Amino acid sequence: MTSAQEQTHADSIEDAEDGSVHEPAASGDTVDPGTYNDFVTSVALTAINVVGIGGERRAAGEATQTRFDLGAAYQVETDAVHYRFDATGQLTDEAGTDYGQVSASVVLTLTLTAPAPPPPCIERFGSMTATMVVHPYLREALASTALRLGFGGVLLPLITQPSEHIKRGG
Repeated sequence: MTSAQEQTHADSIEDAEDGSVHEPAASGDTVDPGTYNDFVTSVALTAINVVGIGGERRAAGEATQTRFDLGAAYQVETDAVHYRFDATGQLTDEAGTDYGQVSASVVLTLTLTAPAPPPPCIERFGSMTATMVVHPYLREALASTALRLGFGGVLLPLITQPSEHIKRGG
């Protein structure tokens, strides 16, 4: 996604009562199932690289709350698609005291064996499959960085796929 698309996309995400996040379907960005399946079968996972880790302790004390900010973008080349995921955790307490922050960035690279599909296919793959693949890398990087700074228990919440994206047998 471009920066403008990313911000618009972030503004459109809704929080459910159970704390999970559900993304509304983008209007006009329908994905042809045949095209999407052709894309999925024509890619190979080439690399998952942690490209950035950062952290800063700004105050002494115990951070009891963490607010996570997540971002995603992709870049298409002739024979590859690169997805970049950035996560930042702001460490605070109930009073809003800023104790510090941790951040991590992961790039997932796919090699294409066929021409790149339309952007909606690439975005669907990124929002579903690529997100699930990089999540453990982001989670571990944030947790271990926070621990090194003296903040225990900082865990990026688990991600679940909305049920409307899961096909059931029957």
